[in-house]
Amino acid sequence: MSILNDMGILRKKQTLERLLVMTAYKLSRRFLTGCLMAVCTFNFSATTSFAQDDVGLKAIFRDAVLNEPPWGIRDEDFSGLSESWGEWSSKTQELLDKLYNFDPLTIEEQEQLLDDLKEQLQLTYPALKSEDEVANQDLLVDLEGKIARRIAIYESTLKLLNSSSEQTEELQPVLAQLFQSLERYESDDRDVDVKLNDETPETVPQLISKIESLSSHSSPLVEQIRINYYNFNVRTFVSEPFADFAFYECRRECGPVCDFILGARVTGTQRTKSGVYIDFLPSEETAKFAIRINGNTRANTRGVTDQATILTTGNHYFSGKKTVSYDGNEFSYYRASLGVNANNHVKSAYLNRRGLIAKLIGDKIAYDKAVEKTPETERIAAYKLRNRVLPKFNEEIEDSFNDLNKENNKRRERMAEEGIAPNEVLARTDDDELRTAERLMNEGQLGADRANTTFNSPTGMTLHIHESWVNNALAIDTIDLEPGQTLPFPEFSQQLAEKFRRAFDITKEREPAEDSGDDVIIYDVDPLHVQFEGGVIKAILRIGLKSDDRENPIAIRRVEIPIEYVLEEDQIRLQISETRDVYSKPLDTSDPNYRRGEDPVIANKIKERFQERLAEETFDRHILFEADEENGKKVPVTIASLHSVNGWLIVVVEPDEREEE
Repeated sequence: MSILNDMGILRKKQTLERLLVMTAYKLSRRFLTGCLMAVCTFNFSATTSFAQDDVGLKAIFRDAVLNEPPWGIRDEDFSGLSESWGEWSSKTQELLDKLYNFDPLTIEEQEQLLDDLKEQLQLTYPALKSEDEVANQDLLVDLEGKIARRIAIYESTLKLLNSSSEQTEELQPVLAQLFQSLERYESDDRDVDVKLNDETPETVPQLISKIESLSSHSSPLVEQIRINYYNFNVRTFVSEPFADFAFYECRRECGPVCDFILGARVTGTQRTKSGVYIDFLPSEETAKFAIRINGNTRANTRGVTDQATILTTGNHYFSGKKTVSYDGNEFSYYRASLGVNANNHVKSAYLNRRGLIAKLIGDKIAYDKAVEKTPETERIAAYKLRNRVLPKFNEEIEDSFNDLNKENNKRRERMAEEGIAPNEVLARTDDDELRTAERLMNEGQLGADRANTTFNSPTGMTLHIHESWVNNALAIDTIDLEPGQTLPFPEFSQQLAEKFRRAFDITKEREPAEDSGDDVIIYDVDPLHVQFEGGVIKAILRIGLKSDDRENPIAIRRVEIPIEYVLEEDQIRLQISETRDVYSKPLDTSDPNYRRGEDPVIANKIKERFQERLAEETFDRHILFEADEENGKKVPVTIASLHSVNGWLIVVVEPDEREEE
């Protein structure tokens, strides 16, 4: 009875739910859930009364136990912004707290709250384009993406509930499961107790199918799920200047002329200078671009007949193109064309017999005759130049792209053997950029959201890799590991790395790691995931560990190792973050330490092992890409910047125009 009285007093001053939300920032999610269950046990009638007040998103959040801002958009996630963003941070956090806490809101109030959050996001967009906000851009991109996709899902959910009010009771528990599944995906089970041999929860595609069967008005929600969680997870943006830098080639050729034209034997020399470059063509169906050639041929010739000798200079211009199409898998091409503007100038002409008459009038007649035939000689010169340049231009392009097709086919075959071939690809071009996108998303898996182009280079190439591509590729059914298998730590690392080495034919030799005596225990969940957020790469292990210095093995744990990338002058170095802790949480209920939760001793031990592995892990920033083996053409590029934000690892590559030493 005293508990009920206490609750009555609290409700006058401040609701119990609000108190629990404040406590949630200090306690773990699991402990909070236990508190709620305890309250429900003592006062079931009070909970029932509260449930009747919840509508719309609030009712779904309650059923999903989503009573605080999700992982990634909590108060601590705003802390890296500069002081100039203090007011924006406070207002956004306040709105998020109001959205997720226990205080009831009407449907209209929830819609207004989502609009207010969208206005907050609008304030970030100018900063994403401003050079003065470079220090804040990574974190703003991270927060904007995580908040924006939730707003999109919540808005479409409210529309669904409003248009399917008669099915609300049936839809609500399924929507709660959907929200839970999406948040588990967002956090990679960060706040969820994953226990061995638990029944596998329904996947997002399965829950979407349920929602579609319950309501005919589910299309907007389904569309938002597809945009934000089924999207392409590898994207490449190639600017036209970068493509031109990589593709451009200037040639100079010099050779003799020996021909027979209009009854004259023609000899001499010619010099040709030509440049080949690339030109993107707008296309929404496939990527299209034209390989263009411009050139100039200068010739000095002597034409000799039985009667006269003619000295001629030629200055001929030519331009041509060959259009290439790319669907994301294969290059195809159209017939090449070449236009020639031939210009001949007769310098002099004279009769071969050098008598007096020839000197007086013969040379003049020979010169006039030669000038008279200039248009015809220009047509012949254009014809011969076209026949000389066009076949070679056409052949070289087709050979180059046929070789690329062969390489692509081999790479796709290797990726298919490793279970990481894309399920869907596309390619598009506009006047300035070529964009390709690939998606690896097998049954039950999710993909990426829309790509953010804040960091895309107008002069370089930008590669976007979503964490879902890596995680889907590393699913346990695609690697040569069995649940319960025990193997040395170096072998475990090698097994995971070899998958990508085989798929992409990486030949870089690496020194074998020394065995430290630690053995990894593989369980029936994916042993390694990654997260790209907050400027770090999180390696997430779900493994056990047998160590020489411990009598009992460390049972399965979820361990987060934050890895930083340091861009030095010539290298990129990986290291364990000095400002973030390694997080370790037991997952196996049979582990004696399960109730203790996070164990810093074990976390530090695993951290030490990773530090040993990363001590010498470096990558060259400056790369000499071999573009053409036959001609020996090499293209120097440099990794200009890296960004780990909102689930994406973004790599910006620029032309390396440093002077060679």
